[in-house]
Amino acid sequence: MGRLTPEVDSLVEHLRNALKQVGRNGRVIHIAHSQGSVITWLAAQRLKPEECKRIEIISFGGAATICTSEFPFARCINYYSVNDPILNVVPSAVKALKSGFSFGDGMQQEIIFLASRTGDPATDHGLLNPTYLEALVWEGQRYQSLFVSPLGQMAGAAFVAPLSSTVTWFPNFAYEMTRRAFIAMVRIFSLMWELVQVTITRLLGKGERYDPILLKTS
Repeated sequence: MGRLTPEVDSLVEHLRNALKQVGRNGRVIHIAHSQGSVITWLAAQRLKPEECKRIEIISFGGAATICTSEFPFARCINYYSVNDPILNVVPSAVKALKSGFSFGDGMQQEIIFLASRTGDPATDHGLLNPTYLEALVWEGQRYQSLFVSPLGQMAGAAFVAPLSSTVTWFPNFAYEMTRRAFIAMVRIFSLMWELVQVTITRLLGKGERYDPILLKTS
């Protein structure tokens, strides 16, 4: 499937650099989506077994499934929306769907099917739309519980908890977060501009002046 490309070369280099940064006892969590799963599958063929054992692969709507029966990764999870049109070109995922929603090496369930949260196939394929975002949030919480210190978990809760609640009510989290960030930036720039105007006015002496009144006394 496929061929070696500059994208694959870049990913292999990126993963190896990440392994160096986390150290011998660290673990790299790699997230892939759609065509990125094919690039990951090709890159996996270039990695050494000892490198794979320190990497977890989390794939969403992948154009290729990545399983530990083929590569010795520490963990492989492939999420698919049952409404995702990508299933039409991934035979291994279709096989898993027909055989009982499970496919992989041993007891670990490595292909997981998700019920659609939108009912729209095109929307369901998007990584940051509700169907996959809910699983992405869960993976983030799992990462925190396993790899982040209690202090780090407290800091991360300020982001993960609002993210979890947002998934349940807003159909496009990426859009909502972009909107909120834009409003916040506009307010910040507005306050900064007012501050600049006040500062310039004071420096140029053009502000309100109250000259003393000389009172005449008889």
